[in-house]
Amino acid sequence: MTPELSTRELCSIEQAIEQISDPLEVERALGTGQFVPWFQPLVALRTGQLAGFEVLARWNHPDFGILPPGAFVPTAERDGWITCLMNQILAQAIAAMSPFPPFNLAFNVSPLQLQEADLPRRIRDVAERAAFPLDRLTVEITETAFAHNMQQTRIIAEELKAMGCRIALDDFGTGYSSLCHLQSLPIHELKVDRSFVHSMTEDRGSRKIVAAVVGLGQSLELTTLAEGIERPEQADMLLWLGCDFGQGWHYGTALPAEMLDEMISTLREPATARAPSLWESGSVCNLQGLPAQRLAQLQAVYDGAPVGLAFVDRQLKYVNINSRLAEMHGASVEEHFGKTLPEMVPLISHLVEPYVRRALSGESVTGVEFTEPDSEDSRGRTFLVSYQPARDEAGEIVGVSCAVLDFTERKMAEERLRQFESVIESLEEMMVVVDRNYRYLLANRAYLEYRGAPADQVVGHLVPAVIGQETFERVVKPWIDEAFKGRHIEYRTKHVFPRSGERDLTVSYAPIEDGSGVRAVACILRDVTELTRMELTAMSWQKRMELAQQAGLRIGLWDWDLQTNAVVCSEETYRQWGLTREAFSGRLNEVVARIHPDDRDAVEAAICKVLFRRTGNYASQFRVVRPDSSICWIDAQAVILSEPSPHMVGISVDITSSKTI
Repeated sequence: MTPELSTRELCSIEQAIEQISDPLEVERALGTGQFVPWFQPLVALRTGQLAGFEVLARWNHPDFGILPPGAFVPTAERDGWITCLMNQILAQAIAAMSPFPPFNLAFNVSPLQLQEADLPRRIRDVAERAAFPLDRLTVEITETAFAHNMQQTRIIAEELKAMGCRIALDDFGTGYSSLCHLQSLPIHELKVDRSFVHSMTEDRGSRKIVAAVVGLGQSLELTTLAEGIERPEQADMLLWLGCDFGQGWHYGTALPAEMLDEMISTLREPATARAPSLWESGSVCNLQGLPAQRLAQLQAVYDGAPVGLAFVDRQLKYVNINSRLAEMHGASVEEHFGKTLPEMVPLISHLVEPYVRRALSGESVTGVEFTEPDSEDSRGRTFLVSYQPARDEAGEIVGVSCAVLDFTERKMAEERLRQFESVIESLEEMMVVVDRNYRYLLANRAYLEYRGAPADQVVGHLVPAVIGQETFERVVKPWIDEAFKGRHIEYRTKHVFPRSGERDLTVSYAPIEDGSGVRAVACILRDVTELTRMELTAMSWQKRMELAQQAGLRIGLWDWDLQTNAVVCSEETYRQWGLTREAFSGRLNEVVARIHPDDRDAVEAAICKVLFRRTGNYASQFRVVRPDSSICWIDAQAVILSEPSPHMVGISVDITSSKTI
């Protein structure tokens, strides 16, 4: 993270390097404390809050001034004093942090040190002498460490994890990148190399690599940290892609311990996940198959919604929330992230949590009304809430989507309708409000467009005069009457509109109440014609594949969700792999374990080419060892699809007979 060096500085470093090879010079430097730690801030992108520091070694040379690590670390590794250097730097860094709040410290270890069996003990001893918690230490290793001794690296990493240390994979994507490393090592964090971050706002290739690394980290539930952030737009784009933390000149250069107090007190602006159009060189929406697309769509819905929206995971922690609902809770959007529902709404959590639990069990809970307890200063607010289970590609429930309407101030029906009018105009759904005389009080833009009529021909008129007496008596009136009894109703139907013809609709009726009872009914019509057609198309293709199977074509189908690592297979695929639908866990590692050991590396290499966009299609032939020890040769072909979430879909053909001829 050092700026470009001047010619004079480079000459000084070259002269210093000549002296570094002198053992007496090194011994003197180690003995007199010339090697010192410098600290670079690590910042949470979403909030701008300081999370910790990366510790970087510097040589405060009496003749040549401050020398960067590149001037002496290679020599330290070559001549065997790298461990002594690490011990000194780490001990000084921990001591320097003692007066300050409990920040995390990250530091690099040499690939050679990962071959030393006593490395974990040395780190533990240094931390324990200063009473520094090991769970606040992050040990950064580079991918070059895997080239020395993978087995020893794994053993050391496991020991460090057992001690409580976090493990970060530094400069990911620039060395010996392998999915096996992420699967076999106890990695907690991926660090995106600065070379990709530097050009990501201008170069689409770099942008796609960064997005792929961040997406991979998210799918493996790893923390992601980007190096080399120099400009606000880089931080904004990284947050847009879902990156968690960052470091670089934008947040502060590496400085000595004497500057810690100033670095800690410095306020830093949080990154902003701005619309892609604000980035001059290109749109993040061009990133195919990445979380950015879903994030963009979700954020647009959340920001423009007329109601409070939130998503909580299975532990009832807020994953996303819009500003409208955050305001209802009396807190900022950022304050919700990572907090649980009881922590943010303690007064009503006992009312809300049972409904959320029902949604987590698979039930769709709609139209729930409850009132929070009165306080000394004000009367409790009343909410209308719906909870919908959210499922992943494998059909597993991963959380609950919450929609909340605060209608405390809308006790009088007329007042409520006036407040609704400006809001519902932006809805894509058709919405009307009808009074007890079956007269239109309100009709939004979408409804008027579908009817092909101006507002003055609908609002104020009786419903049967607009839609026809027969349709009103047979279809509409019974449901409106039920809604006036306080019931919430939803059903699916077809309707012929003057301009658009016959359309498939879902229709909802909701009572609008005040202190004297139900004063009006809101009717929401959602056009699901295209969705119905898509469902029928999908059923048609599924039937064709079933017919192909019945015709004896042994084509297996499979779908690998790159976010959850879940795999879904057809019956033929189960047969090829010797699996059963009932016994298969759906996890990728169970599939990988059945690939013949001699073929595993080739399969992995073919997958990596696709994941890192070096080729468009995946193709591989390999052997599968079934539970009964029989061998099945498989020819697999696949592509990566981006919608609705990143996943690889493919086919597999049993070619055993051709291989045994």
